[in-house]
Amino acid sequence: MINEIYNRTLNYLDNISKEERKEIGQFFTQPSIAIYMASLMTINKNSIRILDAGAGSGILTSALCQKCLKNNNIENIEVILYENNETVLPLLRESMELISTIMEEDNKNFRYQIVSKNFILDNESFWKGIKEKEEEELFDIVISNPPYKKIRKNDNEAIVMKDIVHGQPNIYFLFMAMSAKLLKANGEMIFINPRSFTSGAYFKEFRKWFLDNVKITDIHLFNNRGNVFKSDKILQETLILKAKKTDKEIKTINITTSPDDSFNNITKLTVCKNILIDKTTDDKYILIPTNQEELEVLNLFNSWNNNLESLGFKISTGKVVDFRATEFLTEKKNEYTVPLLWASNFNNNRIIHPIKREKTPQYILLNEKSKSLLIENKDYILIKRFTSKEEAKRVQCALYFTKQFNYNYIGVENHLNYIYKVNGDFSKEELYGLFTVLNSSFVDKYYRILNGSTQVNAGEMNAVPLPSLEKIINIGQIALNQSNITVEFCDKIIEDFFINQNKYFKSVI
Repeated sequence: MINEIYNRTLNYLDNISKEERKEIGQFFTQPSIAIYMASLMTINKNSIRILDAGAGSGILTSALCQKCLKNNNIENIEVILYENNETVLPLLRESMELISTIMEEDNKNFRYQIVSKNFILDNESFWKGIKEKEEEELFDIVISNPPYKKIRKNDNEAIVMKDIVHGQPNIYFLFMAMSAKLLKANGEMIFINPRSFTSGAYFKEFRKWFLDNVKITDIHLFNNRGNVFKSDKILQETLILKAKKTDKEIKTINITTSPDDSFNNITKLTVCKNILIDKTTDDKYILIPTNQEELEVLNLFNSWNNNLESLGFKISTGKVVDFRATEFLTEKKNEYTVPLLWASNFNNNRIIHPIKREKTPQYILLNEKSKSLLIENKDYILIKRFTSKEEAKRVQCALYFTKQFNYNYIGVENHLNYIYKVNGDFSKEELYGLFTVLNSSFVDKYYRILNGSTQVNAGEMNAVPLPSLEKIINIGQIALNQSNITVEFCDKIIEDFFINQNKYFKSVI
């Protein structure tokens, strides 16, 4: 059943451009992924009602129906499919007729309805509480590969669900929220969608609502993100999520990973639910460790009760956006310029300036028009905002010392974050101690648990738990004597302070 529908889908893809599908956020699910998603369904009763939100060609529905065929307890199946793309609707109707024939041949009482309307707008009254739905109108199972595209805050969908919109919305999380709202008590939702909702700043209000209304039971991650939507070469990190609408306490969450969409060599980690939600801020970040080592890192960070803000530090993003500031940028140093720092100025955890590199002018004019783009020449910890997926380390830091340059101001390019002390200047112990913690592989691993992308965001770095200022200063007293603070050195100090016998800590008390 599912393979025949997928083959028809491939024929459809041959006649539709990727640009056209990207415009509406349409990406089709591989059969192996659909079958895995269907395997997560645990509803087992005589009659079930299924919602496929953003049904496409019907691949996910066919996977669920294949599972129902193997379950003699399930006799009555009703499926509601939302799809408002006119181009794919004929294919969806063909798929549903095929499914209907197969289900009836197996003596299943099968009904379906295709709703060719906008999923969000069609359920507006229910979302807003204007119109209630009877129990029989709600769903036992919602399964979806929702559209993935950014929309404007003044688009109709965002206006309907404005209570969970914060910043730039993406329509996929609106599908997640509406689907959760449409679940029956004890109903299950199974989605494949980007991981960005687990930590992104724009998903803050959604996370709060979602975690208050359903309980996550299962998360699956792919080690190779490029294999998830093969025909579309999607590099956005994607996960499969199952959540349940229940008042019962869910104590653990199953986290699984696989190398690709074949689901061979699956690894499984069962994690206490309470340690997966970040408690240092009200952002409700969802942390996803995938192995025992990462779980131990998470436990270490959960034992720390501070963050940059509580310690009196702050992280900001460089203000110089090169293509917007071209009139101020120059390769030549003169009495009217100050240094401009880029990621390419990083060298062995220090800043080297100037360097010769194409398209990275090393100076920026200082005048009344450009002054708002500059920052005071103080001691800073600089962190790259972007790293490539091939690089072993995501959180890459460098120390910047004010004494390097005899200037009152410097420029920091937008691909860098910079950390500074809010009131006054870093002491040398604070600077070296905080750098040592941030430069460790422990912070790097924690950030990967927090954020699946290759971007290091200031907001998420602000949420990384840190030890007390006293211990940071103690660490700094040791690091001050090092000419090269390697990752290995940083890891050794973290291990001795917080994991082993606190050798260094005892020696400086």
